[in-house]
Amino acid sequence: MKKKTASVATIVFIVLIVLLAGIAQLFIKQGVNTVTSGLGHFPTDIAGFFGLVFYWPVFVGLVIYVFFGIAWLKILSDVPVSFAFPFLAISYLVIIIGSYLFLDETITPLKVAAILLISAGVICLSRSDTSEHGTG
Repeated sequence: MKKKTASVATIVFIVLIVLLAGIAQLFIKQGVNTVTSGLGHFPTDIAGFFGLVFYWPVFVGLVIYVFFGIAWLKILSDVPVSFAFPFLAISYLVIIIGSYLFLDETITPLKVAAILLISAGVICLSRSDTSEHGTG
């Protein structure tokens, strides 16, 4: 089995795609908050569900997720999953910071500690030699 190493461009692409996934989650959450607060509950009928799905922030978030899925297939064709998958932890950073900025959620000292630990882990993994892994 051919062994691969991740280029800087591949790592940057992975990070950008994961950031987009976090942004998608923020769009979806904002949309769900708006729709459910207007209804007083999560929609239980098919018309309400489609209204939620096609409410523009939710729809934008879902479209971004489709793009993420396609891009993730490309990423997995380039690097081992054991290398790529840990980068998904970056989305936690986007969610914590984005939910603070856009959803009025709080950042606690424990969340700050988690951000630091996650960041350290992702940095360590990004510097690991992917040539020691197979492509599958």
